[in-house]
Amino acid sequence: MKKPLRLLTGTFSTFTLSIFALIPFAFCVSAQEEPASDMADPMAVYTGGEIIAGNKGLGATFQFGVNRGDWGVLGKLEGKNNFENYRARFFTPNKKTGTGLFVDAGHDFSNDDLTSNYASIGVMQAFKLSDKFKLYSAITYGQMWEESNKFEDTQIISSINYLKYDFADQFYLLLAPQYTYGLDGENTRDFSAEMQLGYKVDSDNIIIFSGDTDNNTWITFRTRF
Repeated sequence: MKKPLRLLTGTFSTFTLSIFALIPFAFCVSAQEEPASDMADPMAVYTGGEIIAGNKGLGATFQFGVNRGDWGVLGKLEGKNNFENYRARFFTPNKKTGTGLFVDAGHDFSNDDLTSNYASIGVMQAFKLSDKFKLYSAITYGQMWEESNKFEDTQIISSINYLKYDFADQFYLLLAPQYTYGLDGENTRDFSAEMQLGYKVDSDNIIIFSGDTDNNTWITFRTRF
């Protein structure tokens, strides 16, 4: 009987890196000046970065965002746990419909003798539940694998959700549950969740306190360039 396998998060395939290489050129010719987006929103399109410090080490992120009319393009690279865990994400949200293409890929070598990877693609939809509550939901299809073939290649379906509550002018809470289901290969039934408390210093800077169901805690400084 196969044992449940935990999906390890991290970053990117050659295909994903190619996408990021093209981002700066995709819309720069006709990109127009846009009002500053709310950096606390998971689908916010802007250029910026983060510095991360937590109980498993240091990390950093960089993202590049361009708006053109009703469409935006956002690419984000993230390294955590002393840069032993990498993740890449790519969004193309539409401002009118709240719908966008979502690509997610990861590479993790933080565990000895085990290197885990995943890559998936799907659709994300934004829902405005009220003036204070917003929901961002994504469903993706992809694959997870281990570079040394220590577990079977597995096709996966993932449900990713972000529920954001703006309970004060400068403060918000964000709950992000995720469930991954394996269609073949390893018996994958994985649930995880992350919670954030964010303080908006101003429109271009946020301080975030985070924790998750894997007993990780960290603090993040997020800024717009």
